[in-house]
Parts: sequence; structure tokens; C-alpha cells
Amino acid sequence: MKEDPLITVDDWDWCIDDPSRLEPWFSIRNDAEEKFLLYRDGVSAVFKTSDASGRNYYVRHDVPDSLAGHVKALFGSRAKDLYDASGILADHKIPCVQYPGWGKCGTESMILSEEQPDAVTALEYWFRLVPHNHVLRLEFLSKLADLIGLLCSNALALREFSLRNILVRSNGSEMLVVDVSSVEERETLSREEKLVLLRPFAEMRGELSADDATVAILDSGLAADSQEASELWDEAVDNLEEYINNDLWPQVEETILAGESTPYCRIVPLENGGVLHVRNTIWNEELPVPDDTNSYAEELPGEDASKVWLNGIKALLARDHLQKLPLSWEHYEDDRKDVIRYEAESVAGLEE
Repeated sequence: MKEDPLITVDDWDWCIDDPSRLEPWFSIRNDAEEKFLLYRDGVSAVFKTSDASGRNYYVRHDVPDSLAGHVKALFGSRAKDLYDASGILADHKIPCVQYPGWGKCGTESMILSEEQPDAVTALEYWFRLVPHNHVLRLEFLSKLADLIGLLCSNALALREFSLRNILVRSNGSEMLVVDVSSVEERETLSREEKLVLLRPFAEMRGELSADDATVAILDSGLAADSQEASELWDEAVDNLEEYINNDLWPQVEETILAGESTPYCRIVPLENGGVLHVRNTIWNEELPVPDDTNSYAEELPGEDASKVWLNGIKALLARDHLQKLPLSWEHYEDDRKDVIRYEAESVAGLEE
């Protein structure tokens, strides 16, 4: 595992391979974060910066917002977890995004990741860039099988793994593991640990046939024969659906009803006192606010509108087909009716 030198800058302790990576942005980090912020989610903010040599980075800045969070951060941090995990992956020659350094000041932490030009998540690559190209999809599955096979052959157990944890060059030439915060070396992987590695395949269910999935799992080396590969595929899909229903969805539903943004929809305050929820794409990209030129509206009582909206977001997660998938939900706390908007033409699938 990599062991970079420890330096102290402005009361921050940094473990970093090259201190010049912090120049000059770290001395003006608050302004840099505000100006180049990409997103903020709970205790985390991510912004883009560059050093004096022109090297570009993404910076994740974590600040606990609760007593429990501060106590937890005293004994560890996601930044250190990401840094350590990337070192293990690199030691085993797993293609991954480089994290050249991480820093801590009290319970605050930061971590640098090198920018990957012309790369998107595997989620976006599969659902946006190659949704109708069978040849490119097969090439993608082959590369994904190779990547998962590398993790398996090196007996590396991941706590979680997803299409969001993989970056793909836009031309499909390379895959890189990203944002994996836990990697443990094993003698051999258990069945449960193999199923974690197969989560990316399960996330493509609906577009990925059982036959193609079985072939890809065989190619990855996680199964000894086609029967075991088929069984693993069925278990991976069942596990994902159970996770969505029992773990993910209750949290997402609570967040939406609290009027907060999620990766699946964003919140836009309205001048008339309402709150607009706008659906994101399945690869979590923001959609434009719909209007009369590209959608039609239905007025509903608030309780009915919330059910329609929640059913739509859950269908997006569960890969269920809805004939009409809501684009937005305009919600009011007073006696005004809510407004649900749909695409102007009938929706043929979850995404065009």
C-alpha cells in the first residue's frame, strides 16, 4: 500500500505524494469551493480545481453536521478510506482513478482525485451513449467482465460496487474503478462477495438479457459453468431488487417528502410559494424544467400527486415500465392543487 509523506499546511495534515499539488488553490480553498462547486450533498461538497502545473483534480470536502458525525470523524474518514482502497487496487494493478493525497483538520477532511478527461460513469455509458448499439454494448460487457474478473482473480472484496463506481472513456476504450471506499484482500471470495461484484450487471437488467448476462459472468471467471453463472445472475438481480425495496427506497422516499434533492430528482423553489421536483435521468443527469412546449400538465390533490411522483421515481429505480413517467411535480402546502407534468407524447420506456 502506498505511504506518501505527511505534511502540515494551514493546520491541515496532508498525506500526499507531491505537496505542489496543493498550490495555489489550497490557500484559497474556501473561495475555490464556492466558485467551482459541482455539487453539495449532506456533509460533502465536491469542487474542481487545478494546481500551478496545470494538473486538474476533483476535491471532496467532508464536514460532519452532527455530534455522531464528529465523533466518527475523529477515528476515521471517508477520505482516508478512499485513499487506502485506491492504494490496494493499484498494488494489484486494477485500473483505477488515482487519489494522490488526502488531508484532515480536526473532523474535516479532503481528498484529491485526478481528473479523467472524456470519461463518464458506466451507468451513463450504458444508458445514454450506447443504448441502441448492440456491438458497443457487447464490447462494454466484455470489458466489464474483464474488470470484474481482475477483482475476482485477485480475491479483492468490495463492500459495495455499482455502475457508478466505474468510469468509461467515451469511446469505450478503458474502464477505471472510482469511489470505492473499502477493499479487503481475501484468500478466496465468498459467494456473497462475488454477488457484490456482480451488482453492475444486475443494474442493467431490462436491457441485459439473461443469456448475455450468463455469458459475461462466465467470462469474468466468477462461475465454473453456465448453470452457476445463471444462478449467480438470478441471485444478483434478486439481491438488488431486495436492496432497492427494503433499504434504498425508504431513504429516497423520506428525502423526497422532506423536500430535498436526491440523485434521482432535484428541487427548484418557485416564486409563487410552491416547490418544483424535477426528475433526473436514469444516469442521474439533470433534465430541463418542463413547460407547455414539451409536456402536458395534470392537476391533482396534493396526496394523489405525491403518490404519482413517488411511483414514478420508484419505477425509475426498479426498472419498471410506466406508460406515463412523470417529468415534474409542482407541490403546494396550501389548498392549491399540485401539478404533475408528463412528456407531450406517450412515454415508450423509462428513457428515450
